[in-house]
This record gives sequence, structure tokens and C-alpha cells, in this order.
Amino acid sequence: MTSLRTASIRTQILVLATFLIILVSVVATLSEPFIYGRHDKGLQIGLFAGRVEMILDEYRRARSSEEEDAVLKTAAKLGISVERASAAQMPAQGAIDPSAADDVLKAVRARLESSFAQTLQQFFESGSPPDFLVLRVDAERALVFHMPVFSRTLWLFPAVASGILKIVIPLALLAYFSSWLITRPVTRFALAAERASMDDSLEKPFVADGAWEMRSLAASLNVMRSRILEMVDSRTRMLSSISHDLRTPLTRLRMRAERCEQPELQRQMLADITTLSSMIDESLAFLTNASHRVPSRKVDISSLLQTIASDFSDTGIDVSFSGPRRLICMCKPQALTRAVTNVVENASRYATRIEIELQSTSDAGVLIRVSDNGPGLSDKLKVRVLEPFFKADKARTTGAGGGFGLGLPTAEGIVRKGHNGTLRLLDREPHGLVVEITLPPVQDEATGHLSGAPKTSPSAG
Repeated sequence: MTSLRTASIRTQILVLATFLIILVSVVATLSEPFIYGRHDKGLQIGLFAGRVEMILDEYRRARSSEEEDAVLKTAAKLGISVERASAAQMPAQGAIDPSAADDVLKAVRARLESSFAQTLQQFFESGSPPDFLVLRVDAERALVFHMPVFSRTLWLFPAVASGILKIVIPLALLAYFSSWLITRPVTRFALAAERASMDDSLEKPFVADGAWEMRSLAASLNVMRSRILEMVDSRTRMLSSISHDLRTPLTRLRMRAERCEQPELQRQMLADITTLSSMIDESLAFLTNASHRVPSRKVDISSLLQTIASDFSDTGIDVSFSGPRRLICMCKPQALTRAVTNVVENASRYATRIEIELQSTSDAGVLIRVSDNGPGLSDKLKVRVLEPFFKADKARTTGAGGGFGLGLPTAEGIVRKGHNGTLRLLDREPHGLVVEITLPPVQDEATGHLSGAPKTSPSAG
């Protein structure tokens, strides 16, 4: 079984086809005597002809009326309807003189056997008068045998049963087994590829299992995976180097701008330098995945969100927090802080009031809702704003400022990749946007238990 599973697909198909031939032959050998031995019309005709010949011989040997009556009673017990015929009736009835041994069988077959078209016609007809056969016993005596009426389905049952047992069932079993054997590795590859596409993760190699072609494909994909990982690492190192190289001239520009004697020009130059520095930080945060590999630990997520709200309030942005005073959660605090900060910062560009809500879910997870009173987004833009470098400023025109189009994608990546959670954009009534972050319970590596929101304290406004 293992050697067949790891053979090439061509070999698997050849072996399965050979197995089908053997299976059909075995089933046919075992089933045909049973089917045709009980339901074959030809066998029934031969059996009837043999009984007719036996009765005819017994009747010839009868020497008295009592013996003839005993033969007719025996025929009735065998299920054969037979009557005496007088000598005067024989020419009119077309009596047959069975001189040869097989004359009776020929005569019976001539009346009972029919072509396929005749049999099909009889199958749909409501009924037909029973036929009879007159056989000469001697010059003075004859017997009239009434032909049996077979069931209409008698000719159809053997063909149907034989087809089901020899073709349908073996093909169904073989199709199921072959589909499982051949397509299971393909299905596993499709799921692995879809998982890699959804998670943007290639850390786990493709398993080299199944047919030879599948193992060859797995080896090729693993080579491609290694090259992609090398490209990602090279990109990260290059971006880090560029970031370091850019920060040095930006620092010199900031120092020179601070010595500028024109206040308005100094303000504009410092604002541009700050924007450029922010764009570099935002791009690096999106393109690097270092925060996703940081292990989770227990933190008071309520305190974390209150700190974010206080920091924004100190800068003059109206941000409030509502939720329990204490809520322990397994998460990556620095990454989650950046995600919520990006969401609040994005909302502050278009809204005058922002609310951060925290609550525990029924499955010991955490739900964070960031609501604003801005103009909101259409359903189409809700999908587009999660794409990198897309800016929805045209849809949300109130307020001032702008970003690089990476704030929400970075937050969504932190929630989805780093915490296996979900980030959804919902409408707020009567207007505004709600960013809903759901964090599932995370297993504590130290204790092995699920840790989400085990303990809470009274809510804080």
C-alpha cells in the first residue's frame, strides 16, 4: 500500500485498472451462477421441457386409465397443466410426434423463446393468452401442455443485477479509492497553498508525500519557498540599511531647520521632515514581520488601552476609554499597541471624537471597538482601505492631515498574523466608522491552558 501510494500517477492508474479487471472477473465468477441459476429464462425453459418429456414418457408407459390419471396428478404437483386430447383433435391442433430426444426441447423453445423486440413488446403489453403444445403419445392418444407464463421482469433482472454487481459496484468502489489515493495529496497541496496565500507565511515547508509527481512538486515548491524567504530577508536587511542611512541626513536637516531664523519656513521644514520620518517608520513597520514572531505574554489590556487614550488626549485629540478596569489577556503588547494606535491615529484625521471600548467575549477572547464620529466609509472602500498604500481621503474629507496608506493594513496584519484575530470595519449610527478587533483566546505556553479574559474588574469610564 505504501509503495502504491508513493508511485507515479501513471503507475497508480495502471495498477488500479488491473485491479478493476481482476475484481470484475471475481465478482462475475461468484455471482453469475447465483443470478442466472434462479432467474434465467433459458434455464426455466429447459427445466420445463425436461418435465414435459418425463411426463410424456410416463404417460406412454401407462396401461390403464388409473395409471394415466396418476401421471396427470404427478404433473399437477410439478406445476404443469396438462390435458388429454382425443385422436380426432390431433390433426386440428397440429400435434407433434416427438420421435427424437430433443424434439420436445425444440418445440418448447419455439413457443417460449422470443427475440429481444418481442420480449420488450411483451413486457409492455397488459397480457397475452397462454400458448399450448400438443404432443402425440401414440396413434390414439395425445397430451396438451399449457405453456407457463413467466414474469415480465424475469428477462430483465439478471442483466440488471449482473451489471450492478460486475460494473457499477466495482467502478464505484474503485473510483472512490482512486480519487482518495490520487487527489488527496493534490487537495493537501491546495490547502497549504491557500493557507500560505492567506497568511503570507512560508515558514512551514510543503510536505513531500504521495505520488512521485506530488513529491517532485513539493520539492520544487520548497526550493521556491527558500528563495522567497531569502528575498524577504534580503529586503528586510536592505530596508533597515536604507532606514539607517536616511535617518542620518534627516537628523542633519532637522538640526539645520531648527537654526533657521524665519519662523514660518522653520515650521514648514520641520513638518516635512517629521512627515518623511513618519513615512519611513510606517513603511518599515509594514514590510517587516519581526513583531509577529514575538511570543505572547500576559498583560493588562485594559491598562494598555487606557494608556493609548491618555497619550492621544494629551495631544489635544478627544479620545475616551470604556471597559473594565482590569482585564488580563495573552497578547503581544507592543504589536497590539501599534495596531490600536494606528487605528486611532487614522480616525483622528477625519473625526472630532473617538471612543475605545473593551469587553471580553463568551469564549474568553477579547473585543476592542474603536468608534469615531467621522463621515464613515462605503462598503467598497471598507475593503480597499485594508490594501497597502491605498488612501481613502477623498471619501472622508473632514479634518486635516494624511498618511502613507499603511496604517490600517499594518494594524490588520498585526491582528491577523500576530494574534490570529480579525479586524472588521463597520458602520456607526448615525454616521462614523467602527473598527472592531477580535482577539481569540491564546494558549499560555507556561501552563498549557487557554488564557483570554479570566478575570475582570468593574468598568471604568
